[in-house]
Amino acid sequence: MFSLVAALVVVTGAVTGTAQAIPVGPVDLGTLPGDDESTVLAVNEAGEMVGLSLVGPTPKRSHPVRWDADGRIMALPTPGGTEGQVRDINSHGVSAGYVLTATTAVPVRWDAAGQATSLQLPPGYHNATAWAISDTGVVIGNWLTPDNQFHGFRWDPDGAATDLGTLPGETWSMTEGISGDGTIIAGSAVRSAANQAVRWVNGGPITELAPQGVSSGAGRINKDGVAAGVLRETSSGPPVPAKWDRDGVTHPMDWPSPHSVWIYGIGPTGYVVGSGYLNPPRRSALIWDLDGHVAALPDDGLGADAEAVNAQGTVAGTFRSQATVWFRNGERRQLGTLPGGTRGQGYRITDNGRVVGVASNAAGKSHAVYWTLG
Repeated sequence: MFSLVAALVVVTGAVTGTAQAIPVGPVDLGTLPGDDESTVLAVNEAGEMVGLSLVGPTPKRSHPVRWDADGRIMALPTPGGTEGQVRDINSHGVSAGYVLTATTAVPVRWDAAGQATSLQLPPGYHNATAWAISDTGVVIGNWLTPDNQFHGFRWDPDGAATDLGTLPGETWSMTEGISGDGTIIAGSAVRSAANQAVRWVNGGPITELAPQGVSSGAGRINKDGVAAGVLRETSSGPPVPAKWDRDGVTHPMDWPSPHSVWIYGIGPTGYVVGSGYLNPPRRSALIWDLDGHVAALPDDGLGADAEAVNAQGTVAGTFRSQATVWFRNGERRQLGTLPGGTRGQGYRITDNGRVVGVASNAAGKSHAVYWTLG
């Protein structure tokens, strides 16, 4: 639960800004009765959170849950099954995910009161999982076609379901994120046996974001429809981190290294975070500013993960096995653990200063938690 990426970093650039209030928390979000672990998967600016309550040995049984802004847990219905996952929540408190029945996965939308609606699929389509929802109620995900090919789909609030298709001559695509207004979907597709970053605009045909490259990925998108990822222009050339604006125009970001780099998050205003070998052999936790300049986040040479960033450029992640934030003035603060626990991880952050993640309790179980930066 705690290890997404290990990073060993060196500070390579100045990071400026103002310090923030002392963090408060963690608040233990608990589990459903009978379960023993939990995790948050998404949070909105109102502080409403969705995620999973878990029980059993690996693979654990997962129950979709929602927490209100004060941390009160509620089980979400699973029509037709007993397990499932809720993957995203929009600014209106409407969430999306899927239910596991005895034979397949069924995409589901839960309204702000927690009532479930199973999303209707075209005949022959099956095993559909919903991954994200826009503020306008558009749900995206991935399903198997009648001939068992994996395609991305879009489900509109009026009930219309659209197969988003693949690149010409290919058979596979995947949606990964959607803009707040529901008009831009980012994802991946196969071309020439390599992964390619793609997008769909207004439910239209699939287009490549880096059509001249040999491979690319842009699995992160913010509410404004700006995507971020990495491309390779030639098979032997270096990786190029990049952003793609709402028009699909590529904006390369700094990467003065021939070695690997990964993008993990893009904030509402365009800050980007990730990890990469900026100064080999150590892997650095990274932030790119609004102009695309890269800097490594300070970790005293001990390793850190940078997972998410908000509009102000405050980064949430993990340092020395504890949830940590880095502010724009270069200050780093660990966020504390649960009583008797020794580990924590931060991986989501809102613009108003809520950091969500997980922390171990005295029994060594991983619980969903949040901290408040003030």
